[in-house]
Amino acid sequence: MIHDIDFRISRAMQLRKEGYNCAQCVLMVFDDFTGLDSASACRAASGLGAGVGAMKELCGVPNAMAIVQGFALPAEAPAKVESMKRAGELLRLFGESTGGRLRCADLKGGPNAIPCDRLICDGIRILHDFISRS
Repeated sequence: MIHDIDFRISRAMQLRKEGYNCAQCVLMVFDDFTGLDSASACRAASGLGAGVGAMKELCGVPNAMAIVQGFALPAEAPAKVESMKRAGELLRLFGESTGGRLRCADLKGGPNAIPCDRLICDGIRILHDFISRS
């Protein structure tokens, strides 16, 4: 069964309330697309929180988006070029929704901070639309 956008967002917000990081929330709700069970997705994204290793660098949401889109491609080395291109497009789209900010420190700091819940929801919407078109 392919999950609809409302299901993905509702599930992600529940996972967030349970204490999962942004990347885990995104990766875990695309299980129908990736084929990953919850435990595997949880472990795979566990180190991506708070800007990869809590270093406040690239936000966990676009990190997870890049991982998910890779599941649409063959598991062969030549697919990496297409995967990088697609991941770049997703990061560009995510950046459009955040005023060009991709780093956790930039997203969470200052008067224009964006709540993680909104980043997760926006990332899910962007990714859902992206893979629906692909």
